[in-house]
Amino acid sequence: MHDDRRRPARGARALIVAATILVVLALAALGWLPSGAGPGSIRSWDLGRRLPLPGVMPTTQAAQPDGETPGDGIPPRPDDADDLIVTHVFDGDTIEVADPATGERRRVRLIGIDTPEGTPTPECWADEARAHLAELLPDGATVWAAPDTELYDRYDRALLYLWTVDRRFVNYELVAAGDAEALRIDPNTAHADLFDAAQAEAEASRAGLWGAC
Repeated sequence: MHDDRRRPARGARALIVAATILVVLALAALGWLPSGAGPGSIRSWDLGRRLPLPGVMPTTQAAQPDGETPGDGIPPRPDDADDLIVTHVFDGDTIEVADPATGERRRVRLIGIDTPEGTPTPECWADEARAHLAELLPDGATVWAAPDTELYDRYDRALLYLWTVDRRFVNYELVAAGDAEALRIDPNTAHADLFDAAQAEAEASRAGLWGAC
């Protein structure tokens, strides 16, 4: 014989389920739950870790212009890439971005590349590398971002691949122009072979830092 004294009545269970649904809907309405963020979305794995700073107003999502699919093994922008707003370019491989929905900011380190240091004393080609990145991603521009395997470095910077609005693969562009060296750090090596090949061509043609430094 079952003892049902500890089990809530059917009506009570229905009330509990209804209350739970109402709480979830209320949290979503307040923006405390991710909307449409899948397991690979930056907005899902970044929740609670962004650094809210003043000065960035929420904006509407930028339109995705049509563009040609990159060739020569250069990866196109993923369909599930997140749109972010560029707020500052620190140097050739580090930027700050804002979530267009909330205005919250996050520092980003580009995966797979390394550019000359700009501080405290600029190294050879540091200014040129920063200028190229700022040209690709000027303040206020929309940038499309996707992670690899490891999401953060030890400085709590988001590790990302970036694409411009016109679908250029930013990490690759900097290496191909001779502004950056290829940097292979496991486990984020999805495009390491591409970057190595781009560096070899840049070195051979003495592009950028390879001809100046």
